[in-house]
Amino acid sequence: MTRRLENQFAATACNERPWRGFDYVSESVAGAAPLHAFVHAGDAGKPVIFVVHGLFDSNSNRYVRTIASALADDGFGVIVPDMRWHGCLIGMPSSLGIDESADLAAWSRAMTAKPPFAHRKAGMLGVSLGALDAIDAAARDDAAAAFPAGVIALDPPAAIAHIRDALDQPLLARHRDSSTLLTGAFRFFLAVRNRRSGIPFWSRRPFFRYLDRAAREHAPPFPPDADALTAAAEPVHDRLAAVRRPLLIISAKNDPILTPLATEALTTAAAGLTYVHVVATDGGGHVGIIARDPQWFADAMKNFFSNAERVP
Repeated sequence: MTRRLENQFAATACNERPWRGFDYVSESVAGAAPLHAFVHAGDAGKPVIFVVHGLFDSNSNRYVRTIASALADDGFGVIVPDMRWHGCLIGMPSSLGIDESADLAAWSRAMTAKPPFAHRKAGMLGVSLGALDAIDAAARDDAAAAFPAGVIALDPPAAIAHIRDALDQPLLARHRDSSTLLTGAFRFFLAVRNRRSGIPFWSRRPFFRYLDRAAREHAPPFPPDADALTAAAEPVHDRLAAVRRPLLIISAKNDPILTPLATEALTTAAAGLTYVHVVATDGGGHVGIIARDPQWFADAMKNFFSNAERVP
C-alpha cells in the first residue's frame, strides 16, 4: 500500500531501484514513449516477456515483481516497463491502450535488436489495465513480429462503458459489498490525479471527465471525446478477432471491480477464434488468482510462454 500511495504523486512515482536479479534501464525509443524498465536477461534460448502493470500502479508494485521474478526463475528474459500516466511516465496521459500498444510494439522491436535480448522472441503479460494494453498490442498489424511468443491478459477490462459508469457512481449510492473499498480507493487515486490536471477534486463522474480530457488533448484521428474513446478501447468488438498470435485471457467470474460482465463479454467474443482462449476462474477476484493459486498461475505462465512461440 505504501508503494501504491507513492505511485500517485509525481515526486515519488518514479522508482529506479531494481530488486534482486534485475537491472534498471532508461532510454529513448523512436516513435514511442521513453522506456523506463527493470530487466532480467534470462537464458539466451528462451523468450523475453514484457510484464505490464495495472491502473494506478507501476513497475515497482509487489504483484508485478512477483510475476516478473517467477518468470525470471524459469529462465525467461523479463522487461518490466512503466506505462503512460504511471511511474516514471506519470506526466503522459493514458489512452486506455491506444498509445500504449504502440509503445509496447516499439519497445519490443528496440529491445530485441540488441544484447541481451538480440534475436529472441518477445511475449507479453498484462494485468488489469495492462491486460487491456496487451490485448491492444496483440491486435496490431505488427503484433506477429513484435510478440511472436504470445500474450497473457490477466483480468482485462471488457464491457468498458458499463465499468466506467459503475466506477463513476457515487459510493453512497452503491450497495455495500466487497467492491466498496476498492472503488473508494479507485476514486480517491483518480481524484488526486485529476486535480493535478485541473479537474476539481470533488467532480462528479471523475472517470468520465478524465477520459474526456485525455481524448480532447489528442489530435485527430484519435477518438474526440470520452464516449468515443471508451468505444474505441473496447476489446471485444474487433480486437480479439484481429489477434494472430496465441492470446490467453484469464478472467475471474467474481471480479468485484470489473464484475462478471467482463468475463462473459470476453468468453462470448473469443468463441470460435483460433488464437484466443479464455480461462474463466470461479474465484480470484481482481488479479487475486496470483495469490489464490500461485503454483497454478506460475505453471500457466511457464507452459504458455514455453510453447506459444511454436504455434504457426
